[in-house]
Amino acid sequence: MSPNQEESLTRIRRDHEHMLRLIERITGECDQVGVHENCNDCQPTRRHICHGNIEQLIRSFVEATLKHNFLESMLMEHYVPEAHRIAHNQAHLDIARQLKEIRVIFSEDGNCVLAIDGMEKIRQTLIDHFQHYDQHLEGYLKLAETRA
Repeated sequence: MSPNQEESLTRIRRDHEHMLRLIERITGECDQVGVHENCNDCQPTRRHICHGNIEQLIRSFVEATLKHNFLESMLMEHYVPEAHRIAHNQAHLDIARQLKEIRVIFSEDGNCVLAIDGMEKIRQTLIDHFQHYDQHLEGYLKLAETRA
């Protein structure tokens, strides 16, 4: 495998780990999940700090996801059959839609509990995505290398 492709695979894997760590940080930020259904039940000082931290972490997660999806899209352009590329990009759009829903709801009511619940769903979506799409992308990149 060429150094560029190997570096790309390493970056993809590193991105996956980073995104999952960000989700862990988001979901671990509030220890009141399961205790309260809404952040309004928490003390105002705690709610303000928690809200700011979760908002920033979600923003970081969205940015990391967009960069990662761009990298994958660039790689797919050259090495992946069109059918997989279309399905893979559609999966990226589905993740972006889920993230947008979380951010819209969060900006409207500031309920960290709902945001954390949404991020838990994103975690499972990402794990499924890694298994169903990114493993295939790795295979296509490795296959392209053997043809070169």
